[in-house]
Amino acid sequence: MAIRTGLVSIGLGLMVQPAMGRIIFEDLHLLPTYIKAHGVIMGLTFGVMMPLGVIAIGLLNVRGSIWIHAAWQLISWSLMIAGFGLGVRIARITDKAYNNAHTKIGTIVVAMLLVQPLFGLIHHIRFRKTHRPNAWTHLHVWYGRMLMLLGIVNGGLGLQLAANSRGGEIAYGVVGGILGACVLLVAAWTEYKRWFRPRAPSQPPPVTETRG
Repeated sequence: MAIRTGLVSIGLGLMVQPAMGRIIFEDLHLLPTYIKAHGVIMGLTFGVMMPLGVIAIGLLNVRGSIWIHAAWQLISWSLMIAGFGLGVRIARITDKAYNNAHTKIGTIVVAMLLVQPLFGLIHHIRFRKTHRPNAWTHLHVWYGRMLMLLGIVNGGLGLQLAANSRGGEIAYGVVGGILGACVLLVAAWTEYKRWFRPRAPSQPPPVTETRG
């Protein structure tokens, strides 16, 4: 039996296996709402908000852009935690906690991103003292980029697990793919500007905190 609600198409034959014996049957009627909310929140977080936060910090050159980036990504981070909580609830109802790639990868990504704000804070404190990039700078920048891209990929796995419509999978893939590619392009562009753009022989590579 399949239940369709708006953007979500849930194949209960795929999500629920009664023979497993630990399914919370009295909560099965909540699955469409939970899955839709989880998909929308996590899709928005990893597929749109986090990439835009990374792209903006790489392109903005205005006063206070670092605080815009921090506030934006903290909102994304909070949404990620809320979406993860829904995902845990879905996994408990369907007894599919860690027997599939989506939940395993998702848990790892969320757990690793829990410390990302701390890395950003340490980077900022050290940068303010030296006005130079440091090990925490590169850790914060590349750690976040890699986990965000992995989160985008995992969103696609989640759509497959929920038996979403083909159109929904394609739409998510296009948006997430474009923004993910933009993140990589911005990363390449900022590195190029730092190290390969022509400048006076005595001029050091340009350093701004917003670019890490």
